[in-house]
Amino acid sequence: MTVPQRRSWQPPVGEKLVARAPVSFATGAADRVKGRRWFRDPERRDIQGELAGWPTGPVYRLRSRTGLVVRTVLGVTFLLGVLALAVAADGNVPSGSGPAGSGSLGRSEDPENEETDFPVLWAAPGTLARTLPWELDPARRPDTDITHLVLTDRRLLVLGGLQDPRDPWEEILWETDLSTVATVERRPFSVGGRDFRITFTDGSWCRLTSLEGESLLGHLTAP
Repeated sequence: MTVPQRRSWQPPVGEKLVARAPVSFATGAADRVKGRRWFRDPERRDIQGELAGWPTGPVYRLRSRTGLVVRTVLGVTFLLGVLALAVAADGNVPSGSGPAGSGSLGRSEDPENEETDFPVLWAAPGTLARTLPWELDPARRPDTDITHLVLTDRRLLVLGGLQDPRDPWEEILWETDLSTVATVERRPFSVGGRDFRITFTDGSWCRLTSLEGESLLGHLTAP
C-alpha cells in the first residue's frame, strides 16, 4: 500500500494540478432506488463480490411497487391529518407542505439506470472501472475518511485521506492517464443535479457525486 503523505497531496514537478473535489459513488434518488446503489457488469449482474480487495458491503434490493404505494398512502394520510390540525388550530396551512418524491427531480433520460436500477459501476471483467477503490463507497468507508477526485494536466486520481486537523493525511488510491477517459457527463436526474458519469475508453463507467464538484466538472466536461 502507498505510504500516507502527511500533507495535502501535490503533483510532482512538471505536472499541473487543475482541480479537485470530494467525491463518492452516487446514491439513487428515484422512489424505487432511493438510498441504494449497485455494482454491475454489462449483463446487469451484481459484481461487488468479484471486486478485488473490496470489503463486504450492504446488499440492496429494489423497493417494491406495493410498498411504495402503501408508504405514499400513509404519507398523504399523515399530511392531511397535519393540515387538518393546523387549520383547526389557527386556520393557516404550513408553508412548503406537500408530498416529496422523485417527481421533483424531473424526467429521467436514462430510466433503466436511474429508476428501475441504479448502477454506480458498470464494468466487464478486465475493464478499468473494476479497479476503482472501494473507499469511494460511503457505505464501506469510515465516517472520518473522505475521498477526493483530482484532475491534473496528465492524470485523473482518487485520493483517500483523514480530515483530522491534528493529523491529516492523504494517499493515492487510484490513478489513470487522461487518455483513458472517453467522456464525462452530468447526470441531472439526481439530488441537486450533483451526479456525473465518467466513461472510460474500454466502455466501463462509474457514476459519482460531489457537493463541491463544479470547478472539477467544468474542466472535465469542457470540449
